[in-house]
Amino acid sequence: MMYKFFKKDETIGDDELVTLVDRIFDTDMDYTASMRSRVAFRNILYYMGEQWIDYIRSLGNFRRRQLPRFIPTPVSNEIREFVRSVRAMFLTQNLVPQIRPNTNEHEDIQAAELGKKLLIWMDTLNDDEIEGEKEKVCDWCSLSGTGFIRTMPEMDGGEWFIDKGGTVIKTGEVVCRNIIPFNIVVDNVGENLRDKRWVGIKSLVPREWVEDTFKIDLQQEESARAVDYQRRLMKLVSQVSNWKGHGLQTAALEEKDQNLVVFKELEVKPSIKYPNGKYVVVCAGKKILDLDRMPIKASKGKWYYTITDFHYNRMPGAFWSDAGVNDLISPQNRINEIDQALEMNRKGLGRPRVITPGEIGMKRVSEGGQGFLVIEYDPLMSGGKEPKIEAGLALPNQILLEREVAKTTIQDSSGDPKNILRGKTPTSKASGIMIDILRETAEKGHAPDRDRYNRSLSLVYKKRLILVKDVYTEKRMIKIAGRDSQLSVIPFKGSDLRDNTDVRLELDSGLSTTVAGQRQILLDLGQYQVLDMRDPEVRQEYLNRLGLTGFAERLNIDIDRAETENSKVATGVVGDIFLVEEEVMETGEPEVAIFDPLFKYDNHQIHYEVHRRFILSQEFAQLPEEHQTVLIHHTDIHFKLWQDELQKQKEETMAMQEAGVKNESTGGKII
Repeated sequence: MMYKFFKKDETIGDDELVTLVDRIFDTDMDYTASMRSRVAFRNILYYMGEQWIDYIRSLGNFRRRQLPRFIPTPVSNEIREFVRSVRAMFLTQNLVPQIRPNTNEHEDIQAAELGKKLLIWMDTLNDDEIEGEKEKVCDWCSLSGTGFIRTMPEMDGGEWFIDKGGTVIKTGEVVCRNIIPFNIVVDNVGENLRDKRWVGIKSLVPREWVEDTFKIDLQQEESARAVDYQRRLMKLVSQVSNWKGHGLQTAALEEKDQNLVVFKELEVKPSIKYPNGKYVVVCAGKKILDLDRMPIKASKGKWYYTITDFHYNRMPGAFWSDAGVNDLISPQNRINEIDQALEMNRKGLGRPRVITPGEIGMKRVSEGGQGFLVIEYDPLMSGGKEPKIEAGLALPNQILLEREVAKTTIQDSSGDPKNILRGKTPTSKASGIMIDILRETAEKGHAPDRDRYNRSLSLVYKKRLILVKDVYTEKRMIKIAGRDSQLSVIPFKGSDLRDNTDVRLELDSGLSTTVAGQRQILLDLGQYQVLDMRDPEVRQEYLNRLGLTGFAERLNIDIDRAETENSKVATGVVGDIFLVEEEVMETGEPEVAIFDPLFKYDNHQIHYEVHRRFILSQEFAQLPEEHQTVLIHHTDIHFKLWQDELQKQKEETMAMQEAGVKNESTGGKII
């Protein structure tokens, strides 16, 4: 039934479409999905510290392993350290988006550069929200093997305003969201995501949001049999004990989720029947949307699902990858059992024993400022025999060595970037470059994993640009960090990209990935005079890179003021930019058109250079002609006044030289 999407002559009614989508999302019938979810649940609980657990097949759930009260349950959470190491290995890369233009034409090259700046700006939206999504997908790759980031248009986001009729109009935004693997349903055919004929995404949303957004009334209640791993996960995690010795609660917490519904979205790739693909949304037994196109619009035979898959350990012939934590369960259990045995031994056979024929007592005494315990006994009652103290029976050293081997196995599996120096400590002369080399060696075995992560992340960035063309239909002002970390404001809309969306993420140009290594390189560049320290901008940037931001150049005030004027022109605020009339009055003095009381204090040379760079940039070419005219005229005034100052200095120098010559000719006498 579910293959009717691909039969050219088959028609699908609304009721049949809803039934079809519900069957696709009914993963209770999929044994592989059920097993995969149980493994992921186990790994999540290990990550949270609840490691003494068993899976009960008859109940289809986890519960704590039933142990006697006198048996301790210590937890040394190496699983969490593994996830942190993998997260650090992926996220410490300084990746910079690069866009390859479609042609060598100047317009395409400039559009590609503009797209790069746009992606950098989008990374800062909503307080760097995408960085949190990257971190989540790294965690899911470690815990479940496969993680997902969804790139989609969010019409509830972006700027909003109210029109004359009182209607709230929102401009929309392109967002990236992490989707937990339990909420993804894919076709069983194909090893790669592009081979899948459809992709399903389900999520828990408030019922009132669906009704208000799509103007529909949801009467039907959710089926009790509806599979919702997100809800199960919420309940399971909520039962984890804050005190590891108390275990999981026996009574499940029932969430008040009667106002939540499962929002099911199905994306179908292009076919003969649907050349642009298909997008269907079903909720509570009702059809919400049925569009003959995909959320990311297909163009010229190129199409993309909104989700992007990230994999840790690829399995040949399978789409779902193996979690890195799976290989660590055995050494983690061994560590736990050894810790348990050590604690029991310390409280049992390992404790020292006192053998005495009579009663003894303990007394605290002090001598020379030191306090200690002494044993008191009555020699008459003990027949003159003194008590004997025997050491306990400690476990052999092999136990500790076995624990160390298990811990080393976990560290080696993650590349262990945080403990690369646990062997021989570098000398005091070790540089940041040496630390980089040690770290690179430790992570060398995971280079394919990093490259795979970077390729998937590049695809996320590419999808963002494709969606921008459809969402950013009006002019928007984007803020880009420019020279000296100053913000440049650029007007932008989707058509400015000119379909240049070929994105690659590359490591930032630099020889080091650590702060120590970067500082070492900067010190070497300064020592060998590779950088022109006579340039105030280069000198200030050099100090900033070294972390000496408190040392500010005296010219920074003029640079900041000139950059502010550039931003005002870019945003159309030109009412306080100093201007004069082009016509010269009879007195020979120009008439001031716009007055700025601070203009006379400006460093005209600095202002001219800052304005000139902005005028020659591509950003300036996108501004309205009247705004360009204002800044060009303003810059010409600075240039004229700067030249007047140079001419005046030249005349003063010549006058001083002439005065010196006359002084010499008269023998130093004043005439």
